[in-house]
Amino acid sequence: MNKQSRYMLRQNLSYYKNRIKYGITKLHSTVSDNYIVFESYGGKKATDSVRAIYDELQKDEKFRSFYFVWAFTDPAAHFDLLENHHTILVKKGTSAYRRYYASARYWINNITVADYLKPRKTQIYIETWHGTPLKRLGCDIETDSDPRQTRSHMHRRYRAKGKKVTFFPSPSPYYSEKIASAFAIGDPSVKFVASGYPRNDKLFHYTSEEIQKKKEALHIPEGKKVLLYTPTWRDSSLDENGAFSLPDGFDVNVLMDMLGSDYILLFRAHHQIGAAKVKDNPVIYDVSDVESVNDLYLVSDLMITDYSSTMFDYANLMRPMVFHMYDADSYEQDVRGLYLSPEELPGPITKTEQELVDAIHRQECEFPYRDKQLEFNQKFNPYEDGNSGKRVIDMCLRALPHKRTLYERFVRYTKKTLNRMRILWLLLRYNVLGFFRSHGMFHNNNSLRLERLKDSHKGERCFLIGNGPSLTGEDLHLLKDEYTFGTNMVYKIFDKTDWRPSFHCVSDTIYASKLGIELSKMVKAPLFTTERTYRRMRKKPVDTTYVHTIPTERYKVRGNIQAYCMIKATVLSLAAEMAFHMGFKEIYLLGVDCTNPHDKGGHFTDNYTTKEVAETDINRIKTRMQADTLTTRQIGEHIITRSMEVYALLDSYAKKHNIHIYNATRGGNLEIFPRVKLEDVLSKKMEESK
Repeated sequence: MNKQSRYMLRQNLSYYKNRIKYGITKLHSTVSDNYIVFESYGGKKATDSVRAIYDELQKDEKFRSFYFVWAFTDPAAHFDLLENHHTILVKKGTSAYRRYYASARYWINNITVADYLKPRKTQIYIETWHGTPLKRLGCDIETDSDPRQTRSHMHRRYRAKGKKVTFFPSPSPYYSEKIASAFAIGDPSVKFVASGYPRNDKLFHYTSEEIQKKKEALHIPEGKKVLLYTPTWRDSSLDENGAFSLPDGFDVNVLMDMLGSDYILLFRAHHQIGAAKVKDNPVIYDVSDVESVNDLYLVSDLMITDYSSTMFDYANLMRPMVFHMYDADSYEQDVRGLYLSPEELPGPITKTEQELVDAIHRQECEFPYRDKQLEFNQKFNPYEDGNSGKRVIDMCLRALPHKRTLYERFVRYTKKTLNRMRILWLLLRYNVLGFFRSHGMFHNNNSLRLERLKDSHKGERCFLIGNGPSLTGEDLHLLKDEYTFGTNMVYKIFDKTDWRPSFHCVSDTIYASKLGIELSKMVKAPLFTTERTYRRMRKKPVDTTYVHTIPTERYKVRGNIQAYCMIKATVLSLAAEMAFHMGFKEIYLLGVDCTNPHDKGGHFTDNYTTKEVAETDINRIKTRMQADTLTTRQIGEHIITRSMEVYALLDSYAKKHNIHIYNATRGGNLEIFPRVKLEDVLSKKMEESK
């Protein structure tokens, strides 16, 4: 079996495996009108027209209630996008990735979606494509130069891709004609919109100050002439790792030696090239990983390219270009071929380093191709004017809410019914188990731990430690000889005190999954949590006791923790119920300020949580409340309101069972429990001990 056959076999196996997974996902998903999935360069970057549309949507009030889902191969590298509270990051190829593609109303991509992803009739797929085609593409390629696939197989794939697309934003009639031919689309007027390229809007709106800042960010020395080199890839240059490599035939180091020290070369490899083989050279900067190629256009004085579509974008700046086509004959005949004739290019064509050097000097001094570049723009960029992003949104993203199909209504009804049945089953199961375990039967290791904790501190007092801004290491130091319950990430204060909690409580599944290893490392006290949270922990502490919960039931204090315990709004509800179970009769709250946790200064330290955890929590609350337009502040206020309801119910239960709860927090907004001073509480115990 040759290399091509092996590659195609792997691709086919992967396709059918993922197609089955995606088909199953679609069966239990319904389309949400306010979700948009973005994917750029196969999930490698957040750039190009995909990013330009995303940025434009942030400015439009009509999209405030939308969720923006970005798919990446490495989501952790793009946490900056989470500054927008409606943005969600998913890892490409995961179940979440398939779920969002199955349910988002809009898909926005720039190199076509994976073959196994097929939009429903009610979904809108916007393919921005990553450049005006110069080299032949898709169904127009007449050679078998691609080592990954046969020509007939490639043509079938492109025809299938073309059928999926709803809209192609187009910068010119030329683009519409060639892309329609490449994707075997019969009538270009059906799918192509005369909008221009959203990514090029920035090329019409910039200042000299912005260019200077971009140069400083790239560490370009003052006074140097900046050349940008953007070679494309060759189908025939596939390496053993399945990635395309730079072809031989042109050495940029030789070029820079010939040009001298007045020049800087910015080398930008095509996204298909696995690794740029550029030797260390102080005047050659490998900028292949720079997010936006527009920044490179703006800082450069001249661009060198070959068959890359970057020429069409760069032409908008009306700056010189040189076309270094050292392998023009073989490329035309054996690789792909070109749509354009060389005479149409708005710059000189060179084949040797010396010709290239001479052309660079001539272009700098005279720019003899200015008129030709104007003609070039009239043909290839007539729709470009700096407002393309707005036009794409107006033309493609303002569809009316779709009418739910009978199947979608069936899926939604079935999900609700199954959820109700699940809750009823859990209620029955936990109540029956709780009854038997309270009579010493059907115990497991966890229920035995709960049984041993029952009234283990009967008549004693304890302190429940919150994470509000009033909490200090000095106050905690005073509690070294007291029974204390730490909560969530209180360990972030350990560097300011030698106090450590007697017990620790965590109820949030997000903390468990995102920070579980950190929690296990920092907290050595017995851990109390919920069963669901315990299952999410990557590293489970040995001394852990969990309680069962019913996820959607309204909060109430059960008093029988062996059955189940309702955890709502605040982890302190778990801490309080564990304290009740253990027999504590005096309970003091410290650091429970009830201030907005999402405000700056909402906790005892500014680095209390991570941006990823905070954004995940915000998105979860919005989804649960079905209120997409809520601000972060409103969400924080909602949490405080719910917490106050929980504290009122805890207070009512405590009074009925002769348990005393006091608030020793310094300041804050919690007035449900009687206020006491921490110093008075501690001095009272000292007097009693005497």
